[in-house]
Amino acid sequence: LINFTGFRYKTRSTACAEGGKEVLGVILITSYVGHDELRSAHRQAVSKEKLAELGFVRVFLLAEPPSHERFITQAQISNEQKKFNDIVQGNFLEAYRNLTYKHIMGLKFAATYCNISKFVIKADDDIVFDIFQLKNFLESIEIKGEHEDFIAGYVQNNMEAIRLKASKWYVSLEEFDESTYPDFVSGWFYITNIAVARKLAHESEHSNFFWIDDTFVTGILRQKLGITLNSLNKWFSANSQFLECCIRDFQEYSYGCDFFVGPNGGDNNLIIKFLHGVEKCYFDECVKRPPEKSLRRTCVAEARRFLKDHGDAFVNPIKLR
Repeated sequence: LINFTGFRYKTRSTACAEGGKEVLGVILITSYVGHDELRSAHRQAVSKEKLAELGFVRVFLLAEPPSHERFITQAQISNEQKKFNDIVQGNFLEAYRNLTYKHIMGLKFAATYCNISKFVIKADDDIVFDIFQLKNFLESIEIKGEHEDFIAGYVQNNMEAIRLKASKWYVSLEEFDESTYPDFVSGWFYITNIAVARKLAHESEHSNFFWIDDTFVTGILRQKLGITLNSLNKWFSANSQFLECCIRDFQEYSYGCDFFVGPNGGDNNLIIKFLHGVEKCYFDECVKRPPEKSLRRTCVAEARRFLKDHGDAFVNPIKLR
């Protein structure tokens, strides 16, 4: 696994082999080992059975509990896997700078054990996404034949490496010697296919380790392979409050949502409520939102944007009319 020669799976889901039929997409959710409640929220939002009906398999990517973890044990993770069969766990410790190992582990798992899948979706466990819009999108690009060697997501471009040592995102010249990163997509949520997942995992074995995982995988490795980035930036909200307003409007007006991906804002139930709301739209029970009722006009929230330093979103409190 990149420069980790002793890698092995501590536990590995066999979910992809269960149905014995082709899968539209395997969903890889990067999850901290102690986030059992978040994983539970994803399962409640869309069950394994519902996912199978839609053509998806979902697994959670975990590492080993660190010594300071007091709320979950390896035995509990083993029991979780035994109950749900959706855990893929590597034999390295949970740590921010080990996210690259976890990311590559997921791609390698997909390419090796889920090669019946056409597409690969990578997401973080605190991200809300519309599984029904995802299904429609994947089926449309499959029909058009527009899915050869691509990565689609929130494209970040012209981002400079941070050289300020006090920054959480400080990168030394030894780690990365160029001033600007290759274009990449946010690790919050992105889409690719099995062929690209296989190529990225293989290329990582011939590249120097870099700890910022989305930049390494969808930027540095992708650039070496000459893979195209496709922008889905309009899908994304950096603010969970807009998703909450969508839930309100699902219930009151049956309006569709302007966004398909966003953070849960620390509220695990938002994952459940949003998915239950957008399911109505999948069955044509929603109406198009009128321009005068756009979220920017009707939702009071903080304006946020993606920063260019891999940091937290910039927050500028304003009242939107």
